[in-house]
Amino acid sequence: MKIHTNPLIIWFLILLPLLTSAQKEAYYRVRADFSIKEKSTDGKSSLTMGAVFFDRMKNKIVYNIRFPEKETWLFQDTLMYRVASNKIEKSPLVPGFIDFSIFNLSLNNNLKDYGLKKSVYKVKSVVKEDNMVISTWAPQKEYEKVLGDIKISVVDNKLYGVVFYNAKKRIIGKQLFTNYMTIRSFEFPTEIVNLSYKENGQEIHQVTTYKNIKVNNWDEDTYNYTLPRR
Repeated sequence: MKIHTNPLIIWFLILLPLLTSAQKEAYYRVRADFSIKEKSTDGKSSLTMGAVFFDRMKNKIVYNIRFPEKETWLFQDTLMYRVASNKIEKSPLVPGFIDFSIFNLSLNNNLKDYGLKKSVYKVKSVVKEDNMVISTWAPQKEYEKVLGDIKISVVDNKLYGVVFYNAKKRIIGKQLFTNYMTIRSFEFPTEIVNLSYKENGQEIHQVTTYKNIKVNNWDEDTYNYTLPRR
């Protein structure tokens, strides 16, 4: 007896392992233990430690701070909430804070270009220096009066450095991304050095390190964190 098979079914059976694999590689959550060491040129220094959780479907970042004091930081929409002993303080976020966070960029595989391909920026120039590719991104014309250029350096196909300029072409910040770890196809820098410069020339040096990184884990209570009722 001759069996007639629908060609579409054959293609589906061929592609099914690939589709299943792709689904397994879809990352939407990341958590990590972290420490932030900060020092400024005026002699002040601080250390913050805890765990951070991000779910790109919920689009919020939750920091569970263990040191120096137990508290929770919630970054959601356009606000940051600081919760300690059921006391809530809130402050506005810089536009795009969550979208351009290291967590969102890594999960969406947009870290290499710092997410600028899907922003108001466009490539201005690209140069190669030894093993480093440096691209300069300029804001679209309607944003030139409020935004400055951004320079990105890539080494071994990974984001290495970012330099931020203001509209007056003055450097206002730098970031270095190093010590990448890989979980299957997910890549994440475990050390980020951030330098920021104030108008008075003061420099703030911040080093953030991550460890015990997990993707797609199931700590529902933390990812679903909501503000306590007052």
